Amino acid sequence: MTSKDALSIGTDVKPPVLFKGEYEQWKDRFLDFIDRHSNGENILLSITEGPMAPITVQVPDIDSSDSEDGTEEREQKMKTVTMDISQYSEDQKSRYKADKQARSLLLQSIPNEIYIKIDSYKANAKKMWDQLQKMMMRSKVGNHMKVANCINSYEEFKAKENESLEDTYESFVLLLNELTKNKVKKKQLENNVKFLSILRPEWKKHTRRMKQMKDLNEIPLHEVFETVKIEFSTRINSQKQYQRSLRNNTLIFNETVITNSKYEEQTVNLY
Repeated sequence: MTSKDALSIGTDVKPPVLFKGEYEQWKDRFLDFIDRHSNGENILLSITEGPMAPITVQVPDIDSSDSEDGTEEREQKMKTVTMDISQYSEDQKSRYKADKQARSLLLQSIPNEIYIKIDSYKANAKKMWDQLQKMMMRSKVGNHMKVANCINSYEEFKAKENESLEDTYESFVLLLNELTKNKVKKKQLENNVKFLSILRPEWKKHTRRMKQMKDLNEIPLHEVFETVKIEFSTRINSQKQYQRSLRNNTLIFNETVITNSKYEEQTVNLY
């Protein structure tokens, strides 16, 4: 695993770092990191709803008075004041603390080249989050182009020259994952038939019997791959065994010819 991969995944104590072009993956990992945080529920509120609003209470206004008819009788009035943080309940303190935690986690996750574009929003975790999403998300036109490129890659996909069967399978699975992320659905049968059709000629020889015996509409792609792999390996091993046997028979035949020749030579010498 490279250092970039490690940073993008994060740890139990360090949030994942955002890299260019990996916003969706980062977002999922960052939200998962928050979910596992001891104050995660409140941190998520800070990011999605904004900072905690100040708590106000009604207290007597000792400086106000209301006299009627010049009498000395006074009616006490109330005024609204902001509650001091020291008076917060434990739940309120956790919510208040989450605002700072949310900002801190976002700042740890954003590299400098991205941070300098949103640093004017650093006082508010929600504003940072919203601005980051606007900046990193592609436009609708861009998304349509991405989907079109994925579909085109699927249609034109084929095994590369000198590529192993395992590498071809992994590349195809990655492509299917990209289609899924872009909400492009392909049926099981379509994927199985597509995979079998893009194999190199030497592999295709070992898929004909499988096509006749298997229902490609029901079995998952990894079973198709394993079947081809086993068929290919079996045929290769059989060929190697046949070649070894042929070589052995040739050696035996040559030794027999040599032995017979020597015998004939000896017989002639006797006469």
